[in-house]
Amino acid sequence: MIRKYIIIVFTIFNAFVYAQQYPWWTHYRNNQTLNNPAFCGTKRLVDLRLNYRNQWTGFDGAPKTYALALNSRLWKGRLGMGGFIFKDDIGPFANFNSSFTAAYHLKFSDSELSFGVQGNYLSTRFNGNNITLRNQQDKTINQYVEDKTGNYDGSFGLVYYNDRFHVGVGANNVVSSSFEFYKNDSIKKGTYTNVPHYNVSAGFNWADNPDFTFENSILAAYISGFPFSFDYTLRLHIKQQLITGFSFRLNDAIALHLGYTLKEKFQILYSYDIVTSPLRKYQNGSHEISLIFSSNMGTDIKKRGLDKRFKRQKYQYLIN
Repeated sequence: MIRKYIIIVFTIFNAFVYAQQYPWWTHYRNNQTLNNPAFCGTKRLVDLRLNYRNQWTGFDGAPKTYALALNSRLWKGRLGMGGFIFKDDIGPFANFNSSFTAAYHLKFSDSELSFGVQGNYLSTRFNGNNITLRNQQDKTINQYVEDKTGNYDGSFGLVYYNDRFHVGVGANNVVSSSFEFYKNDSIKKGTYTNVPHYNVSAGFNWADNPDFTFENSILAAYISGFPFSFDYTLRLHIKQQLITGFSFRLNDAIALHLGYTLKEKFQILYSYDIVTSPLRKYQNGSHEISLIFSSNMGTDIKKRGLDKRFKRQKYQYLIN
């Protein structure tokens, strides 16, 4: 029993540290601007993405994350502008992150190099009512008073890409800003500090038959005080519509993917994580769903430099 509770406590603690700052997505390929601002404006004139993740279902206080990202490709494709918001609920904490993102795209004959920067406002609300205390007289926690704190941070990134591949590096929370709870209470006052998140991503699309396109991608992340994270995803796009595949997350989970693309503008994708870590005994897996709308809105795409950007273009329908 003691070993059981130690596993649960340390697993939740690790998740809390990460969720306070940037959640991990199974659909990271659909949410690249959240990890790397250089992806802003690399798609179409209007690119809207909604994402919901319900992690470790059946586990009381497990994370639930909601995200909305919007960006646009402007100035004949040279500039990307946009932003995102996400809300991350975990145990007694409700975390909110909003951003403004800008990227500059340097064009080559068959590829582009994008530089991106991002400003973030992060806020966290603590609700003591969601904590069960062993000692009801614990003076460090007030179960009857909520407290909220916030601060600013920033991100930057770089990505080299075309419609067939990408290689990117990104960094989040580079300012390492601090957050303080119960500022006016010398007993309960507590402070935590963001740590930078560094990530590397790469992807390659391959098809011998255009009706069957394989999308390979990886995402690796390093965060001080948190285990190294590595995710590999393979998805098969059938006739530019049906999507199926799987992900492997090092020492954590295997995920199954299923999705559908409609008229090269709309996409829905669902995944289910089968947890392989010691936490597998205490939860029922993780669910994630993404909705995408990506379109040039009837504009003169040749004049604006939006589509047909690459000489060997074959995979523009892969709007994710």
